[in-house]
Amino acid sequence: MEKAQFHSLVVLQVKVLYCLFAALALSVIAVIDLVETHTIFAALAAGFSLALLLYALMLLMRGKQRVSPWPEWVLITSVALFTLFGMQQSAQVVHWVYFVPGYIYFLFAFHVASYLALVYSTAMVLMILSEFDSFLRLQILFTYGACYAFAVMFALINERNNRDLSAIVNTDPVTQVYNEYQLRLDMTKEMTRADRQSDELNLVAVAVPQAWDMLKTEEYEARLSYLGKKLKRCLRRFDTCYRLHSDHFVVLMPHSDEADGEILAENLMDDLTGSNRYEGVANIRIHHERYHPEDDVSAIIERIEGALRAANE
Repeated sequence: MEKAQFHSLVVLQVKVLYCLFAALALSVIAVIDLVETHTIFAALAAGFSLALLLYALMLLMRGKQRVSPWPEWVLITSVALFTLFGMQQSAQVVHWVYFVPGYIYFLFAFHVASYLALVYSTAMVLMILSEFDSFLRLQILFTYGACYAFAVMFALINERNNRDLSAIVNTDPVTQVYNEYQLRLDMTKEMTRADRQSDELNLVAVAVPQAWDMLKTEEYEARLSYLGKKLKRCLRRFDTCYRLHSDHFVVLMPHSDEADGEILAENLMDDLTGSNRYEGVANIRIHHERYHPEDDVSAIIERIEGALRAANE
């Protein structure tokens, strides 16, 4: 399994686990409402619990296939509307409001969840101030504030861990540069930016010497790591280096022209030529590639791969 696929699997498992925990929490609420003879609210809680359980099963069955987000939007909209309007009918619905912040932050990306939680919290606070007496307002708002703060803190920790995991899984472990998966993501963004700003986007590709193919794995990876370090030393502030599946390197150079690519290549060759750590390390082939508006990511990578193969022949 590729590291990018592993990352997607981890994210999927977190969402599935939370759906199952949320379904369990709602089932407990349903039992409490049923014991207190609030049959309608118990049925609604049980219905939402069943919906979350079915959604978790759907996520597991779909696996790596992308799942449409519409069930999540339907679920969160239904719960939010039920809590907001249900409080006008019965005070028994109040305990649902504590569940919503965590529900939002677990199902949606942090920036989206923050907007949704802010809108919901504003509406909820206004409704509590208008529907309950002073003593109950203080209790409800204090408990809701604690639940909201916990949800935000947990979401921030999860967001930081997710960024750290993304940096790990999208980085090549041997050379410590980004991998081809990340290159495709970054190129898509940079191509859009270049089209919008009518800016140039250039790439510099570096082919490793064919003689390295005859080396043992440890020696081969040591040379790749060394070349990767040399490349990173030549990068400008906005440049990024990647290792392709073919083991060749690509430097993505936004806000640049061909002259910038030539400077990077010259600096790299000067650095490698002056090095005597590995014999033949300076016997590399360099190819310059430019993005054209009609290009797509796959076409550019295929051109680079073809040019590097031809240069090594």
